[in-house]
Amino acid sequence: MKKIVKLSESDLTKLIQKVIKETHEEHTDRYMFFSNLEQIHRQTGILLEQDKGTLHNILENGHDWAQDHIATAKESIDQVFDFLMNETKSFHKMGDELGTAPKEDQLVMGEGKKKAGTKLCSRGKSAAKSKFKVYPSAYANGYAVQVCKGSMPGLDGKKRCSPPYC
Repeated sequence: MKKIVKLSESDLTKLIQKVIKETHEEHTDRYMFFSNLEQIHRQTGILLEQDKGTLHNILENGHDWAQDHIATAKESIDQVFDFLMNETKSFHKMGDELGTAPKEDQLVMGEGKKKAGTKLCSRGKSAAKSKFKVYPSAYANGYAVQVCKGSMPGLDGKKRCSPPYC
């Protein structure tokens, strides 16, 4: 026997809009990105609700490979997080969440600190782009900072400090 459900026109409109939205989200180029984020969020929530003592015993019982996988996943998520926060300029003043007064020259992105207005010098960017296949990346930016500070040579082979690092 089929169930008959009566819907008002507004309910039907809401239902159709929800189906269209879900269908559209599933067919976007980045559907899997967001789906994977939601799955990571869901699974980590479940793991955090587990008894820590039980999980500790499992890890100590020859399954420390799981800890290595979590550390690797955290590093990967940190890199994506830092990149996307940089790209979207989603910074907030240090101390806002703690109610403390932030230092004027510091901003927080996630957990790391970045001095406001400190940009890479063109020498550093050029050297990093020529040395690394992927730019920007954490390694390439680290190398660029070293070139800007004068601790690594630039493309000209000379070590010299470039503003604002001097």
